[in-house]
Amino acid sequence: MKIMKIGFLFFLISLFSLPFSSSSYACSCLPPGTPTEEMEKSGAVFSGKVIDVKTDDSTLRAKISVKESWKGMDSKEVTMDTALDSAGCGVNFEKGKEYIVYATLEEGKYITSLCSRTAELAYAQDDLNELGEGTVPSKPGDAASDSPSTHNLVVGSLGVVLVLGGCFFYRWKSAK
Repeated sequence: MKIMKIGFLFFLISLFSLPFSSSSYACSCLPPGTPTEEMEKSGAVFSGKVIDVKTDDSTLRAKISVKESWKGMDSKEVTMDTALDSAGCGVNFEKGKEYIVYATLEEGKYITSLCSRTAELAYAQDDLNELGEGTVPSKPGDAASDSPSTHNLVVGSLGVVLVLGGCFFYRWKSAK
């Protein structure tokens, strides 16, 4: 009987402590700035139509046919990565819909989130008015596949430095 009372008490304490758990699963970010401010912070700003959407464990990957560009996008297509769901601040790209996208380039991939001004084009009239007329991209192909990875650039640069350092060290040792 005593064990049942202890078990029941443990159950009640556990049940009432659930609302106070420290885990949080909602997206949390500061409100974005004006379209001009966000464009300054972004690596690319463009509008386009989603032509394909794929998902894996934690990423939604949308292929977008670029219609107009204001910054950093001269390719006619781009592949965007975002978190799979809104709890991870992911944009819910839907095939066939048009968006204005504020993206950053990280390790050769274009990334966007709910924390940027990325939105369906139908709800982005303020952005379009403030940004004005953009340019039509002219370069065929996918922009993300053309961009060198930051990681590759760092590793390549480090390799060059090590080879040159080794050559100078060898010459210095053989001169003595």
